[in-house]
Amino acid sequence: MIYIDLLFLLNWWIDFLLLLFVKFVLKRNSKLYRIILGSLFGSITTFFVFLNIHYILLTIIKLLIALIMIIISFGYKNIISNYLYLFMVSIILAGFLLLIKDINNKIYIIGIISLTPLLIFLFYYQNKKLKNQYSLYHTVKIAISSFNLTVTGFLDTGNKLIDPITKKPIILVSKSKLKGLNKIRSPMYVPVKTISGSDIIECYKPDNILIDNNLIKNYLIGKCKTNIKMEGIDCLLNNQLINKI
Repeated sequence: MIYIDLLFLLNWWIDFLLLLFVKFVLKRNSKLYRIILGSLFGSITTFFVFLNIHYILLTIIKLLIALIMIIISFGYKNIISNYLYLFMVSIILAGFLLLIKDINNKIYIIGIISLTPLLIFLFYYQNKKLKNQYSLYHTVKIAISSFNLTVTGFLDTGNKLIDPITKKPIILVSKSKLKGLNKIRSPMYVPVKTISGSDIIECYKPDNILIDNNLIKNYLIGKCKTNIKMEGIDCLLNNQLINKI
């Protein structure tokens, strides 16, 4: 037996949470009542249960309904990214719910009501965590005379090294990436204070430093005594670049 009112409420609840997820993740400035209206409109797919519609036509109709849901909830601005995010989280949620669908109808309904908010929250948390992490990665292009280098840099809040004489912050690069540079330009040896104590770093004054194609001035390039032990990272950007890139 199908309870149309219960099915309608379940569809509305899921659509509401999905749209709310899009709002929070993409930081859309949309009123809550628009999210509610959008999810209510999306719930009309409940009545398709009683219609004999070819699956291809049904898929097209559902895609159009999802598009209208997005427009009602967020307007026409950033419509593509809103649309894609809605489908991305819908697919992830649907995959999980399929795992419990055939166990028991009551368990399935309870799973939708109780686990859907949790799953969306976890996905939101992980997505935010990844976005914050990857925002620390930058493309760094260094030019020193005829020496040109492009590496992936990581904005390291722990790198606060500064040349005590010129007061220029130091960007650290893996030793292997600067191999042979001392034959092109003479290095300067800069005394610095680190967590482990005092040290001397081999540094170079670059002609140009581009970070994500933005020109950065008054920084030194320092050679690490070993290679940086972070996967895919060969450059540790200075803490002072936090508000500049």
